[in-house]
Amino acid sequence: MQWRDAIAVLVGAGFLWLVGKSLFMESKRRSEIPLRGKFAAASEWLEENGYHIIRVRQRGEWIGYYGERAYKKSLIADFIVRQGARYYAVKLVSSRDRGVTGVKLRDQWFPVYVAFGVEGILHVDVESEKVHVVDFDVKSPRYVVWRKAVNRGLWFLSGAIVTLAWLHGR
Repeated sequence: MQWRDAIAVLVGAGFLWLVGKSLFMESKRRSEIPLRGKFAAASEWLEENGYHIIRVRQRGEWIGYYGERAYKKSLIADFIVRQGARYYAVKLVSSRDRGVTGVKLRDQWFPVYVAFGVEGILHVDVESEKVHVVDFDVKSPRYVVWRKAVNRGLWFLSGAIVTLAWLHGR
C-alpha cells in the first residue's frame, strides 16, 4: 500500500463520516427544539405527507449595497424540508397574509429561494391543509449562457490536462 492509497482511504473515510454526521445529527438537533401550536401541526403534517424536516426556523440575511450604503433584510424559512432529492423552504400561512402578489414573490420569496439554495418554496396553510409550491425560473440572456458554458468547458479542460500530466508522471 502506497502513501497515495492511504491518503485516498483517509479522504474517503472522512467523506463518509461527514455524510453520516449530516444525516443522523439532524434528527437529534431537531428533537431538541420544542414546537408549539402551528409549528407542531405543520411539522406533523409535513412528515405525514412524505417530507423530512432538515431544519426549523432558519435565518439568512439579504444585503444590498448602493455605493457606500448597505440595505439589510432578514430572511426566515419556517422549515427546510427534503422530499426525495429535492429541498424546499417552507413558509407557513399567517393571519397577516393577504394573498399572493408579484411584489411578494419578488421581494419576499425569491430572496429566500436563492439564499437557502432550494428547489422551491412550500406555502403551507395548516388550517385548511393546503400546500402551494412556489417555483422560479430565471431565463438568462444568450451571451450569459454561452459565457457560463465556455467557462465550465475551460475548467473541465484544465482538469483533464492536469489529470493527464499527473498520470503521465507515474
